[in-house]
Formats: sequence, structure tokens, C-alpha cells
Amino acid sequence: MPELPWISFAYPHREHAALRDAIEHAATRILRSGEYILGPEVQHFESAFSTYTNSPHTIAVSSGTDALVCSLLALGIGNKHEVIVPAFGFPAAAETAIRVGATPVFVDIEPNTLGPNPTECAKARSPRTGAIIVMHLFGQAVDLNPITDAIPNTPIIEDAAQAIGTLSRNQHVGTIGNAGTFSFFPAKSLGAAGDAGAVITRDPELAKRVRIARIHGSTNAYEWNSIGGNYRMDAFQAAILSVKLQSLKSRIHRRQSIGAQLDALFSSHNIQVFRGSKDCSPTYAPFVIRTPHRDQILADLRNHRIDARVHYPITLPAAPAFQTYARQQNYPQATLTTSQLLNLPYNPELNDNEVERLLNTISEVLRA
Repeated sequence: MPELPWISFAYPHREHAALRDAIEHAATRILRSGEYILGPEVQHFESAFSTYTNSPHTIAVSSGTDALVCSLLALGIGNKHEVIVPAFGFPAAAETAIRVGATPVFVDIEPNTLGPNPTECAKARSPRTGAIIVMHLFGQAVDLNPITDAIPNTPIIEDAAQAIGTLSRNQHVGTIGNAGTFSFFPAKSLGAAGDAGAVITRDPELAKRVRIARIHGSTNAYEWNSIGGNYRMDAFQAAILSVKLQSLKSRIHRRQSIGAQLDALFSSHNIQVFRGSKDCSPTYAPFVIRTPHRDQILADLRNHRIDARVHYPITLPAAPAFQTYARQQNYPQATLTTSQLLNLPYNPELNDNEVERLLNTISEVLRA
């Protein structure tokens, strides 16, 4: 009997198949236009994404990481500054602080939302603090109000790379702080056919500075008035994203529907589901549980060809790249979290039979 196929985190080819005619028409249009970098296709996507997020300014860039770089540059962050970043999560926040010459200052996390602990943020703040980066992980949301109260008048960059479509108090994450950054990596809820990203903001002056940073710090041809880089989105990615954006709400609804079934299943076995802030409307990207029995459940699911994974097995300060920036030996909540979180694969492209198999397999593993 042949082995069952893996249930995976993403099926970009299935998403493409569902939108094949529109995507391939858009790709052909770009190839024939001869306008491959920025231009009207990118402007169209920026306008559409602003409408979707209800944010007046969208600046399309080359990746989610570059969106953070452009945001830091636009805020004037450089070698005189420190940037507060959480000790748990994807390394882009710390990386980008270093890339612009600043010093990342790690703080422990708040266990319920995995966001930076407000008390620790207040302790870490110094006269050199230029910004804080808050990561909305796994399609959930961090409540920014306690952070703002703890470190007032500190610019907040929301890293919403994993949280497109997630709402906090009925407001899109990324629109609450000074700037929000997004990744359109192919496995994301809104995925390009390569790397792409965006910055959104309500501040017109900040938006202007992000646009300048996107093109080598240039305001006009051969005028380089500030430091920037090559952070432009190409028209091909913009055209594909514009097509996919039209069906994003329905795909997120499907994701939320499956996520609710997973939530009910794990809750029935008294296993904690990561839910973010209490006022969050999540997109479960991906679905995450928290359990001291993580490693055994992980092994059992993978034995059943369910591509469960541990996305962040160590804290950022413990990584060799960042150890010299760690100001303390231990970040207890971040460290505990690395041993307990488990990411479950699922996505809108799973058919009903695959969803049933996923649920039945999890039930079998949890009953064992």
C-alpha cells in the first residue's frame, strides 16, 4: 500500500491552479509591457492593499525583511540608536536593526501573546532607544496598548509578516503602530511567486521617507540625500499579488474555519491553543499549540506524515549571530516557549478529505 502524502504548510501550486487564468494573463501582460520594476502594476497593488488594510499609505518593497529595513531607515534609526526586539521569534527584527547600524536590545516575552513584555521594555528603554519592533506571530495579535503605556513616545514597528488579515479590536494589525511591515513570501496567506513585502503607515511623511529608502535614498534621479538601498518590488510580483488579493478574504475565512475545528479538537484534550491577545480575530497562520509534551506529539504526527514543525527552537539571544547583543544570561519566558510550541500544518488549499484526515490523525495521536 503506498504511503499517504504529507499534509504540508502550504500548497502554492494549488493556489495557482485555482487562479491560473488570471495569474498567467497578468504575467503575460507584464512580460509584454517591458515595465518590470515598480511602475503602474506596483502602484495598483499598493492602492489595493491600502484599501484592504484601511491604511492610507502602502509602499511595496522587495521582502518582509526589507520592509523592516526601510521602516527603520525612514525613522532615522542608525548607529546612535538601540532597537528593542523580542527574544523569541523570527530573526528579521534583530537582523534589520544591525543592518541599519543600530544595536538590538532583547527583552523577554509576555507568554500569552508572545509579544515583548511591557515591564521588560520599560527596563530596556534608554536615551538611545529609537524604536521597538513588535512581532505578531502565527496569525495572532499582540496588544500594543500596554507597550505604549510602558514606553510612551517610542515609535512602534509592527512586524505583521505572519498576520495578514488578523484583526486587533477590529483593526488590521500593522495599522496600529507607526508602521506595519508585511511579507508576501509564497507560503504566506497572501503569497507572491517569490520574495516581496510592503510597509503600511498612516503618516504621510514617514511614507515619503520609506519610498526614498526603497530607491537608494534617492528623491530624484542621481540625487542621493539619505541612506537607502535597492528595496523595490518588481511588477511581476505586484501583478500576481493583485490577483490573489481579490480572493484573500475567502481564503482567510477558510483558514479560520479549519482553525476553529483544530481549536475545538485540542481544547477537548485540554491542550493549550495559542490565541494571542483576547481582542484578536486570528488567522491561524499557522495553527500553534503549547504543551510540555510537544516533542512526543511532534514525533507522532510526523510518523503519520503530518508536517508538524518547531519553528523557533532557540531564543534569538542564544543564536550565535546575536549572542554578543544579549545583556542577560536567560530570558525565561522565551526559553520556556521554545520547548513548548508546536506548529501544525494546514491551509485553505486542503480539501475536505485532507482536513478530515488531519483531524482524525490528531485525534488518534492524542488518544494514544
